[in-house]
Order: sequence, then C-alpha cells, then structure tokens
Amino acid sequence: MRKWLIISCVFFSCVLCSFYFIRLQQPQPVIQHFPLNTSAAFTNAATSLKKIDFRRIQLHIQSTLEQEAYLRQDIGLLYENGELVGVLNKWQQPARTVQQQTTHTLHPNKQLDAISYHFAELHHNDITSTSKMTGIRTYTSDKFELFSFPKSDSETNAQHLAESQTNSTLQHVWTEAKQQLSIPAATYIEVPLTALPTADLTVINGLSDDKKRQEIISRLWEGLYRNYLLPIGPAVEKGTVKTYIPLLLFDKNGKHLRVIYQDEFGKHAELLQYY
Repeated sequence: MRKWLIISCVFFSCVLCSFYFIRLQQPQPVIQHFPLNTSAAFTNAATSLKKIDFRRIQLHIQSTLEQEAYLRQDIGLLYENGELVGVLNKWQQPARTVQQQTTHTLHPNKQLDAISYHFAELHHNDITSTSKMTGIRTYTSDKFELFSFPKSDSETNAQHLAESQTNSTLQHVWTEAKQQLSIPAATYIEVPLTALPTADLTVINGLSDDKKRQEIISRLWEGLYRNYLLPIGPAVEKGTVKTYIPLLLFDKNGKHLRVIYQDEFGKHAELLQYY
C-alpha cells in the first residue's frame, strides 16, 4: 500500500511539474499586426535623450493611449554614429501607459539617433491594433555636452565631424550589404530606419493611401521585432556583435519593401515585404 502511495505521489508531482514547465514556456506577448483601430489614439508619445551626469546620458521613451488596451508594448533603439548601442523593450497587460529608460556612456563628437515604436493591441468585438513612431537626433560636443542644434563654432565642428563619420560608416555598410545580397539599388527609394518617424512616405509609389501606409508600417515593425530586435538585443548587450541602422528599400513600382540589416552574428540579412 505504501509503495503505491509513493508511486502515486511521484506521478502527480511529475504531472504538476510538467504543467508548470509548459506554463513557463508559453510565449510572451509580441508586437503583431492586426487591423487598424481608428477609434484608439495615443494622447502622448515621446522619445528623449538627456544628460544625467558628466559621462552618461539617458534614453527615455513613454506613451499613453487614451483608453486601456489589452496589451501595451513599446520598443526603442539607440544608435551612436550609426551603430546600435541600446535596446528597450517593455510590455504591460492590460495598460494605457508604458515608460522605460536606459543609460549609455557619453562619448565626444558623436551623432545619436533614437527611434521608438509604440504599440497597442485592443480586444473588443474583435482584435485590432494601433501604433505610433517617435524619434530624436542629438549630438555630443568635444566637451561632452548634448545638443540638437549647434550654438557655437565648437558645436558646429562637432556636428560636422559626427555626421561625416556616421554617413561614411553607414554608406560602407549599406553598399556592402546591397552587393552581397544582389540588390539593384537603382530600383528602390532608400530610407534609413531612424528617418522613418519624420519621412514623407506619401510621395513613394504605393504608399499614398493613409490606411495602406499604416498597415505597411505595422507589418514592417512586426518583422523587425521578431527578426531584428529580439535576436540582436541580447547580442548587443553582451557586446558580441556590431550592427548598424537598417536601411529600408521601397520598390519604385510600389510592390514591395526590402529591409537590409546585420543579424546577431554580424552577417548581412534582409526582410522582404510585399504590399
């Protein structure tokens, strides 16, 4: 009798452990494209960079939806002279507001580009979503000051130096990627990812319709989140890879979008999205 009791206890313990393990293995919420919710809007959303002491800056992103969402998620990317140096990713369920920040060591004569994607998934009669992008560009002087617009000759020189180094690095990386991936550059309109929040995409063939354009951007970030941010984020934190601002290539015929980037192993890769 005692033997069967012990066997039964072991059996039920194994079952409970299995259920617990399965629960732990359930995937976390991820950014996923759903039909656009036109009645939900962000009351505020922002990406900011500020100096917190002599040698450190803070990247802060925040957003608030006008109503509570089933899922709120914000992601942020920070680039220094084109190289990815910081990643933010936070979700809350349910929620209206998401805030997060990270610090980065300040270096002189650098160009800092940050971009954020603010996302909300809403469950009512059906599942819908809404999103917004924000971004910022700032520079650092040779005196470790942070500025957006130069106010002195010294800051003007620092900006020119930073822009020259950033452009040279990115053009080298992107040219190499297009060659390795056999991409005919002349058939595309190029937009760096960090320019997306302020770029006028309506002039691009196939993107003039507002609803279609928002759907394309939504699907773009779904792909970037799964294939770029999730695998590359840990590698960047460990310092095991160098990766740079992805380049978006919009087909001039308005049929598709290609995204070229460096993966978690530092190799050139691309995403392809038809629309």
